[in-house]
Amino acid sequence: MTIEREPLLLALSRATDPRGLQPHELAVAVGADAKGRHRLRALLAELLTAGLIEKAEGGRYRLVGWRPIAAIAPIVGAGVGAGAAAPAAGDAPRARTRRAASPTRGGDRSGAVGPRMGLASHSGVVGRLRVHPAGYGFLQRDDGEDDVFVGARNRGGALDGDRVSLDTWMGFKGTEGRVADVLQRGRARITGVLRIAGRTAYLEADDPRIPGHVALDGGSEKAREGQCVVAEITEYPTEPDGALRARVSHVLGDLDDPRTEVAKVIACAEIPDAFPAAVEDAAARTAPVVQPEDLVDRVDLRGRPFLTIDPETARDFDDAVCVEDGPRPGMSRLWVAVADVSHYVRPGHALDAEARVRGVSVYLPDRAVPMLPHQLSAGICSLNPEVDRCAMVVRLDIDGAGNVVDERFEAAVIRSHARLDYAGVAAALAGDVRGTRARYEPHLPHLRRMQTLSHRLRALRHQRGSLDFDLPEAAVILDQDDPKRVRDVRKSRSLPEVKEAYRIVEDFMLAANEAVARFFKGRDLPTLWRVHAPPSEERLAEFAALAESFGIPFTIEEGRSPRGMRDFLGRIVGKPMERSLSYLLLRALKQAVYDVANVGHFGLAAPEYLHFTSPIRRYPDLIVHRLLKAALRAEGLPAAGGMHGPAPELDELRRMAADASSYERRAMEAEREVVDMYRCFLMRDRVGEEYPGTIVGVTAFGVFVEISDPFVEGLVKVDQLGRGEDRPVFDEHTVRLVSPGSGRAYALGDQVTVRIENVSVKRRKIDMALIDHVASSAPVPMPRAAAPSRAPRPRPGAPAT
Repeated sequence: MTIEREPLLLALSRATDPRGLQPHELAVAVGADAKGRHRLRALLAELLTAGLIEKAEGGRYRLVGWRPIAAIAPIVGAGVGAGAAAPAAGDAPRARTRRAASPTRGGDRSGAVGPRMGLASHSGVVGRLRVHPAGYGFLQRDDGEDDVFVGARNRGGALDGDRVSLDTWMGFKGTEGRVADVLQRGRARITGVLRIAGRTAYLEADDPRIPGHVALDGGSEKAREGQCVVAEITEYPTEPDGALRARVSHVLGDLDDPRTEVAKVIACAEIPDAFPAAVEDAAARTAPVVQPEDLVDRVDLRGRPFLTIDPETARDFDDAVCVEDGPRPGMSRLWVAVADVSHYVRPGHALDAEARVRGVSVYLPDRAVPMLPHQLSAGICSLNPEVDRCAMVVRLDIDGAGNVVDERFEAAVIRSHARLDYAGVAAALAGDVRGTRARYEPHLPHLRRMQTLSHRLRALRHQRGSLDFDLPEAAVILDQDDPKRVRDVRKSRSLPEVKEAYRIVEDFMLAANEAVARFFKGRDLPTLWRVHAPPSEERLAEFAALAESFGIPFTIEEGRSPRGMRDFLGRIVGKPMERSLSYLLLRALKQAVYDVANVGHFGLAAPEYLHFTSPIRRYPDLIVHRLLKAALRAEGLPAAGGMHGPAPELDELRRMAADASSYERRAMEAEREVVDMYRCFLMRDRVGEEYPGTIVGVTAFGVFVEISDPFVEGLVKVDQLGRGEDRPVFDEHTVRLVSPGSGRAYALGDQVTVRIENVSVKRRKIDMALIDHVASSAPVPMPRAAAPSRAPRPRPGAPAT
């Protein structure tokens, strides 16, 4: 049910209680059902922001000043939302600490448009500004409420990615705003092409949201005309479309080279890609082999047949596993050994300081940007085969139903007996040990024990409701002889057998992480939790309405539990819109983050969870190792030195959690952008070619189409689907584009044939033209109205565990 402003305002105007009405009373007054209550709350928030209503004691709402109905009439019926918008051409990464040189404050509005319709302006709405190349933008509010539209003339000197404060008012298209203050600059550097005109050098910025030429204050002598460079911003604009000034800091390389584009992404994301001299010196001084003194207070597990199983292209080995018969019939004993990075990276030392700043290793198709120097990440910390290594070990005794009946944690020394990969394990379990895979045959009984135990653990997780979106990711295949050439982009782990091999290791890592989490929970010890909060009712209600439009039942009650969501995912298996609905359900979930307060992990249906198994590439895991050692040492168990210093205070742990979450997002965004860039390099030589595909995203400005081979995605703009009176209109309620005349609908899961029309490496965009379309549903009535929604396209990547 759709709830509009007019009935809501009328209900408030007729309230007989001077204190106003409570939300449940308003719901009854306007006839809101369970699905409409989230809309009711959103409208109340909008009217509060607009200054039309106020919140009174007892959670009640009432009209400001008890206005008569006649005074309300001019504003009821105005559209909801912030207006339609095409997608921004990329997001600018956040700078670490960079304040505006000349932030916009008050007076200089430069033709800014103020509040309309006589409504008072309200200050103090804070959030992150996202700017479209056309100049207008939207504020993503810190408080989680709906975005605020900011016209081009009302941006002041704010740039994309800046954190700003707005003055807001109720406009014809919903809440609008004007930048009152730039609180924090979102970028400290820009990339572009060096151009020279006479004796003057300037920067032609890559980002289309930076208009005009960027004046350079120096550094241009480092590069040739036409080369790509990074420039540090020296002066920010103070008015709309005002000039930027910058200084060239370093040269990236030549145009038309994927390596240059990768370097741009790394530079703009401010991902440190070179280790300081002090860090390199510390790494060089680290012993390359385990020393006798390293064995003190460690259990000797070198006789256990540990194996590492990783991708063929793995650059470091965090973990090794071993499965034996348990202490009683029908039981298994699982050993998970994890690199003891904390033994070599001590708090307060150079290696630790650099690891904390990086937060996570970044893995790109042509390189890795590691958290630790190579001597550690691929050397003494990596669980390489047939060498002694220090490790932290989790031992789990597991019964026939997959329940952990006993667990132990200890510092140890191990020796991996073999380095295996997923493809090899998959082949061996299928009985193929020919040729180069003959080396898997001695390990085959062990691998089969692992597979059996993995199935038990997975079945138990499934029973409690753990979610498995099983979404494919892109694997970029580069030419080994020509680094400028992209050979292919494929779906990773596309073969079921390889996926099964991957899941064996994943099941063991999840079990170890949960066991360590139980250790901290049982002792009420502070740690860095990996938390995944339940989704909001508003998001669930929106998704329930969408699923209903496809004829697939889904209730808010189902969405409150992981098991209910899992059952829904089971109902859409094999349906045309399966993948797209899975993505959209994924978007209804919150992002998993690090925190010092444990709220559980919704996606895994786990009451407590943390990250323990990847300290080579994740800083939170390293912190957990240190805290675990300190706790083990306090209990008199093998801990190999404990914390090596005082444990961090809770406030410090909280800062670590926030930083780690931020650096993780930074890495994910960079990895995604680089993959999109390589997709564009691959497809730019295929303009004019036709491919079958599937609609995986529908927005007001067009449909996103996914091609399976090669695994790429592009946009068919709405103008390609019809013009004039037959131009499709976006229906936000069913997430379809519908032609008013014919009723033809373009929906998630529809099969299409497309032609590659245009490719922009610079903007990471592939434009397509529709050649053929097979609807997955019957024609639908014309939408109620052109919706202002800016529904985002679904993107790969489930909430990380």
